[in-house]
Amino acid sequence: MFKSRIDSKLEAEIAFLLEELETCRDNPEKYATNVDRIAKLEKLRPEGLRPPSWDTVLLVGANLFGIIYLARFERENVIKAPNAFKFIQKPR
Repeated sequence: MFKSRIDSKLEAEIAFLLEELETCRDNPEKYATNVDRIAKLEKLRPEGLRPPSWDTVLLVGANLFGIIYLARFERENVIKAPNAFKFIQKPR
């Protein structure tokens, strides 16, 4: 669930090098060294499943809460057909 400091620093370094690639397109030597560095940093990333980020966990939790809330509401307050379509305007 939590990213380690090393993973955060690794991702920050990769992001920095990717941004730097945009500025050094006219210098092929610097571009090649940055691509090599990015490739080496990508190899340092841990293999296997990574835990989800906090925003993903919060999004899934909010969606589950909404589904459970709607299911509870439907069980307690049955929506009848005449009331359900009361506010829909009929075409003229």
